[in-house]
Amino acid sequence: MFSKWFFFLGMVVLAMSWVACGKKVSPGSALIDRELFFGNPALASPQLSPDGRWIAFLREKSGILNIHLVAWGEPLETARALTDEKGRPPAGFTWTRDSRFLLVSQDSGGDENYRLRRLDLSAPADPATGLPVALELPLKKGARASVMALPKGKPGEALLQVNERDEKFFDVERLEIEGMRRTPVWENKEGCADIVADLDGVVRLATRMTKDGGTELMRVEGKKLSAPILKVSWQESMEGFQFRPGNRTAYLETNVGAEDLSYLAEMDPKTGQLSKMESDPLGRVDLSRAAFSEATGELVGTVYFDDRKRNYWKDRSFEEDFLFLRKNFPNQEVGLADMSGNDRRWVVLSSGDTDPGTYHLFDREARKVTKFGALRPDLPQERLAPMRPVRFLSSDGLEIPGYLTLPYGKKAKDLPLLVMPHGGPWARDFWGYNGTVQFFANRGLAVLQPNFRQSTGYGKKFYAAGRHEWGDKMQDDLTWGVKDLVAKGVVDPKRVAIYGGSYGGYAALAGLAFTPDLYAAGASFVGPSNLFTLLNSIPPYWESVRRQFDYFVGDPKNPADEARMQRQSPIFSVGKMKVPLLVVQGANDPRVKKAESDQIVEAYRKRGQAVEYLVAADEGHGFARPDNRMAAMLGLERFLHRHIGSALQEEAPGWLEEKLNKLVMGGVGAGENKKAEDSK
Repeated sequence: MFSKWFFFLGMVVLAMSWVACGKKVSPGSALIDRELFFGNPALASPQLSPDGRWIAFLREKSGILNIHLVAWGEPLETARALTDEKGRPPAGFTWTRDSRFLLVSQDSGGDENYRLRRLDLSAPADPATGLPVALELPLKKGARASVMALPKGKPGEALLQVNERDEKFFDVERLEIEGMRRTPVWENKEGCADIVADLDGVVRLATRMTKDGGTELMRVEGKKLSAPILKVSWQESMEGFQFRPGNRTAYLETNVGAEDLSYLAEMDPKTGQLSKMESDPLGRVDLSRAAFSEATGELVGTVYFDDRKRNYWKDRSFEEDFLFLRKNFPNQEVGLADMSGNDRRWVVLSSGDTDPGTYHLFDREARKVTKFGALRPDLPQERLAPMRPVRFLSSDGLEIPGYLTLPYGKKAKDLPLLVMPHGGPWARDFWGYNGTVQFFANRGLAVLQPNFRQSTGYGKKFYAAGRHEWGDKMQDDLTWGVKDLVAKGVVDPKRVAIYGGSYGGYAALAGLAFTPDLYAAGASFVGPSNLFTLLNSIPPYWESVRRQFDYFVGDPKNPADEARMQRQSPIFSVGKMKVPLLVVQGANDPRVKKAESDQIVEAYRKRGQAVEYLVAADEGHGFARPDNRMAAMLGLERFLHRHIGSALQEEAPGWLEEKLNKLVMGGVGAGENKKAEDSK
């Protein structure tokens, strides 16, 4: 099962979980200002240093999210900036084991060629900037480097995965952090996808895709690989490898064998022999993740995402403290965001479907909970809409789970509907706050989020039911969700739109092409329009999992797949598409390249059909800049208002109108010289 390497997922949601400080709507207004949904958050992504003394987190600086640092227990106002990015936020950051450095990832304009920088928090600041001195890892242009592991017993080292030798595959290197010196550890000449080190930083295991779409696990023996010690079929998975203390056995998540749902197993890394430990006690969903103690490395709990999250604890002290926190935050989801190296200090997130979330600091010994900061302190939660789980039958009788959000204060009758399929497609939607959902519910729309077949988390039969079903039964799962709501009288059948990002963008195009009478409008954000050009242009560094795409979607070089893939590609059915379309694209997207959007826009224009095209020159597979996010959402808000009658916040500041116009101009003339019909 294709879980780790989410094909399209990444930053596919146009409106991320951000909040802005800025213009607000008066308390008496029914509409909440769009900036409160889509601007920058007040804070995000707090990470606790291993020694428990410091918290690094993201906060706005000069309009862009940047890394800040504050001491444990000190007010946020005392935080100091560690970075001063001007174009886009850091893609990620992590503490080193000695709490001395931060390792920061960054790309350029969304190209996903991640560079790695080291910030020294123990050295004097740069006198010119006041920021920590940054040292970047030298890489040739187009290469990527990421942190693979930080061995606890070697605090001055990190293991990296780097594709500098061969852009298609990632080798393992050891980084001496203070001097930023790299030494080779293992060359990935066998095309392995997942490489696993033990707790001492020794590379022990590697997985590789098989010709029939399955996966095999091998031991790493010096420079070579052993014969496979464990194999799973195309329907099955094995992932989440975590060695136990002593490195004699390892945990993993798998559904190999007769089991439909994935379970936690313990494995002998010498033989591959498995011992099942636990699956969902209710028998409903896959194992979502296992939680481990930072202090001991032992298993402390498991998590299952059903309609709502469920926790099962193995460590009594963790369970007692979690239940204590639940009492402090009743009727909310409580999540452990991070903890210190000795387990004594936690960063906790409390949130809900109408609550974007608040981070708290929890001292376990003192049983003291202190508010750290809310993500959206200005968002009026009392005007947000509850999200409820729903289930309905698809065209072949398969039950499809999902979520429905109805506009606050309105009767569930003859409402306009926005169908919002998730990206991936190897992903799923969850219960909880979703900025895009709440924004459009506030604009008077019902919002349906179907977890269509091939969504992850519901067992291998549900997952396998989506093989070769792009645009077919996977699309039926959306169609029958609309029919169910229409039959119940909840939705007005003449006011239904579809919008999604990445795979969800494909589903939006497919909905307009293959069910042209169902929707009144559609919007695609970085959505593929042509399966041939999509699969022929995937990034080189996905070569190790290329067979998975071929097996689940189709092989462009296989004549047996050709007719089906052409039928499933919206670009070849533009003649059937008859309702207005909005397309949004990042010019630097390496996953779903700009040509995918250019093709469908050009084909629409040739037929004189209504199409709007927004292109951001400085974005990739997702919009990281708040001005681009805001402008694109303004365009989508106006588009849906015109075509399905949702409410509209008419006023917009001048800078936002200028930014939207820039995105519009970025799409003018795009794709004019391409021939969509010849692109196969």
